[in-house]
Amino acid sequence: MVTETINIEGMMCGHCQANVEKSIAAIKGVSEVKVDLAAKTATINFDPAIANLDSIKKAVTDAGYEVIREQ
Repeated sequence: MVTETINIEGMMCGHCQANVEKSIAAIKGVSEVKVDLAAKTATINFDPAIANLDSIKKAVTDAGYEVIREQ
């Protein structure tokens, strides 16, 4: 398992937070997602043999948010 943290812009409320969590959690290979609304970050645990950071970033942007940069 790999843990990555990404910065996300555009989250304004709890609904946004839940939307990002749901979008990332839907990716096969992701075992845990923690989105911090105040810090505007998402910390993701995933199996790199199944999922990758590019697919995670795509899920965030497809949900309507912007990945700023990796931490």
